[in-house]
Amino acid sequence: MVVRALFFCFFAVISAGSMSFAGAWPREQGQVFLSVTAVQDTDSLQDYPRGMAYVEYGLRHNITLAGKITYDFAMLELTEYALSARWHFPENDQPLRKALSLTLAGPEDDLRIEPAVHLGRGFDTAFGSGWADLELFASVSTDGRPTDYGGYGVLGVKPHDRLMAMLGVDVMVTPDETVVKAIPSVAWELREHRHLTAQYTKGLHGNNESELGLGLWLQF
Repeated sequence: MVVRALFFCFFAVISAGSMSFAGAWPREQGQVFLSVTAVQDTDSLQDYPRGMAYVEYGLRHNITLAGKITYDFAMLELTEYALSARWHFPENDQPLRKALSLTLAGPEDDLRIEPAVHLGRGFDTAFGSGWADLELFASVSTDGRPTDYGGYGVLGVKPHDRLMAMLGVDVMVTPDETVVKAIPSVAWELREHRHLTAQYTKGLHGNNESELGLGLWLQF
């Protein structure tokens, strides 16, 4: 069973040790992170964009709660949602970060439970501090449909105090096909705890669609 993964320059990190939505790193207790993004299909510019919102909350030093919704402006309705909880292993002075998560994901007509493992590590590069984050998961249908498998990987680097450059790979394996996407992105710090983001998604296998996303990260 192949998994949705590899490594990507992540659009979700505030420094090498404090990631925005890098799953292996916990959200600080009491801290809230919010990402809002508008995504446009670049192959059909006449289509309406989609809106996405993602939020994380540090419930405890080792427990992070998260939620995500997708809104279709053409149909004027929510099309997808996800609620998840991550449990982060104690560091014990080890460079490798580890976490387990459980996600409930929709739409309602295909409700799925998704257990996942997260691995991450920060490191130094010639261009600045860097990080790698990897998520591997299974998507189990509650309606008896086939189980899908996936992975999402990120490599990132921070060459400037206000700039993060990222490249990601998203892989999804279903009984019918394997879809691979590349996701380069950047985040620019407008001011403390406020980032402007841009990302480009390009299908490499099983899907040749491309999308452009623009958004904001807010941290409270």
